[in-house]
Amino acid sequence: MSRPLNAMNVPGRTSFLEEILRGSLRLDLVHPFPAQPENDRKQGDALVADAKEFARGLVDPALVEKTGELPREAVKRLRESSYVKLQSPRELGGLDLSDLNTFRVVQAISSWSLPLGLVVAVQNSIGFAPLLRLLPEGPLRDMLTERVARGLISSFADTEPSGAANHRRETVAVPTEDGHAYLVSGEKVFSGNAPFAELLGVVATVQEDGRETRRLVVVDPDAPGVRRSAEHEFMGIKGFPNGGFTLDRVRVPRDHVFVEKPSAHDVRITAQAGGLAILGRMYLIAAPALAISKLCLKWSREFAVRRRVDGVPLAEYEEIQHLIGQSLADTFALEAVAEWSLLCEDAGLNPLFEQAVAKNLCSLLCWGVVDRTMSLFAAEGYETAASKARRGAPPVPLERAFRDARNLRISGGVDFQLDYWLSKLAIFSYHRADALDYGEGTRQAAGARQRLAAVLTPRNRRHLDELHQTVEEFRDRCAQLAETYPDDEALFAQEHTLIAVARWATEAMAASLVLARAGRRAGEHDTEAQDLADIYCTGALRRIAGYAREAREEERPDTGRAARRWVTGDGHGGLLDDIVTGGS
Repeated sequence: MSRPLNAMNVPGRTSFLEEILRGSLRLDLVHPFPAQPENDRKQGDALVADAKEFARGLVDPALVEKTGELPREAVKRLRESSYVKLQSPRELGGLDLSDLNTFRVVQAISSWSLPLGLVVAVQNSIGFAPLLRLLPEGPLRDMLTERVARGLISSFADTEPSGAANHRRETVAVPTEDGHAYLVSGEKVFSGNAPFAELLGVVATVQEDGRETRRLVVVDPDAPGVRRSAEHEFMGIKGFPNGGFTLDRVRVPRDHVFVEKPSAHDVRITAQAGGLAILGRMYLIAAPALAISKLCLKWSREFAVRRRVDGVPLAEYEEIQHLIGQSLADTFALEAVAEWSLLCEDAGLNPLFEQAVAKNLCSLLCWGVVDRTMSLFAAEGYETAASKARRGAPPVPLERAFRDARNLRISGGVDFQLDYWLSKLAIFSYHRADALDYGEGTRQAAGARQRLAAVLTPRNRRHLDELHQTVEEFRDRCAQLAETYPDDEALFAQEHTLIAVARWATEAMAASLVLARAGRRAGEHDTEAQDLADIYCTGALRRIAGYAREAREEERPDTGRAARRWVTGDGHGGLLDDIVTGGS
């Protein structure tokens, strides 16, 4: 079997985004756009209805926001439910859900209470229930199977005080002299569900047999040497249980360490656990992002209906229509990215590329929707929901959604850093391996392109033509960069350019998915989807043009010089005049 070109590449199993990175718009992979199978959709409909009622009966979201804490009774009832093991087999008390139905359930719960939705998302993404699917037969699998069946709530601990972007983990697991265990020492922060987790999944550096690797170590939080440290209070998602802990020579049996097969590429966490995290961000980030976006659409419609300016309904003003139309289109695009990322594997494709970039696409689309909604509601005042309620205005919790949505751009990796990693770890691996596509993919996709164009409106057909052109330009620009910087270190130092390159590719992917989804909906006699596709693609192609300009820039302002002078205190000091800089 050939060696993977990068950590997400699977030889013999491509993906739509991977083909874009190679320079080809393989519309035959996305048209016809997949639909959730009917039986699975019906199962999801019933479970989503149950999840909404479960969430409503479990917590009061306004009270959780005010107290900053999920009630312990709610945590107890959650542990006793199947929501902590949505994809586990029924013999373990799980619901054996598909990826898309799991996403839909998390979305539904998050729409009522985002902190509660994130607790559920953690368990079903980076908790031990999904990890069971990867574990070989043995003591660790037996122990976790029994704990999951009893309703385990766990915490995944990767981030350290020095930051999440560091490749090496300062937490270490040292083998004992007898070889029967490891002594684990270190500190972890920002671990979801840590305050009440019954087991901890700790990523640690192991030095053994002259080699340094990262392993996932299963730690009992009540073991000697484990101390739960401060619970974190975030700017948003008030009430989401998150915290840290320290480990001081905690003895962990050797068979409580997940030993993975060696990976062909050095990855930041571990290869298989990292794969879980990629899918997990669909539940942790994309599902809440879609929930918030949909709530904003509802609030925007209600506000536009009830509000008048000089006797004219707010919805009659052109710019208001523009704001609402953009939010409708962005939410449609968010759905397209999420559906494709969770359904494409059923067609035999590799979902990792799409799932890896969905975090950024979905969180940024959500942020745009929330920000427009905030601008719309400015006509009613910059108030909290409680303040609105006191004066008799509808207590829309927009402030909460605003803070929560901003968190989604940071959680799971800050947006610009993820874009840079896509370029560094994936895009240019195809150039280095001479694996670009200079026409074969276009020929393969010709029939699909014609079939899709036939069901699109004239404006959307033009968008499709522009996307083909920009993907070819993307390939050529990446080839030029690879030739200009034959040394990896020099190439990867061009961070701003590489970020623009990654955004160019992911925007092209999203716009293509939107057109393909609109094409499927046209076949279902939904003509309205074409309008949303037109709105989205018009904006996306403008953004692509901007990223393309950035990626082609030979000269740009010397931000490095300005930043260095500022950081070292050698320049620009006058910018701090007339402010108080001490204290809090």
